[in-house]
Amino acid sequence: MDNETETIRRILQDSGDTWAVVGLSNNRSRAAFGVAQVLQRFGKRVVPVHPKAETVHGEQGYAS
Repeated sequence: MDNETETIRRILQDSGDTWAVVGLSNNRSRAAFGVAQVLQRFGKRVVPVHPKAETVHGEQGYAS
């Protein structure tokens, strides 16, 4: 495993359980959508922050 992958894995395992993802919407083509999926796979709670305040991945969104 390369250093970058190991660093990312360590951050996800050792950091907080709730993450705000700015720009997260239901648009699957946006990077934030995929980031939120990965965070949830690691057991993190995702808080969507977006002007439309959509519910994404089952979590209530909050307007920015």
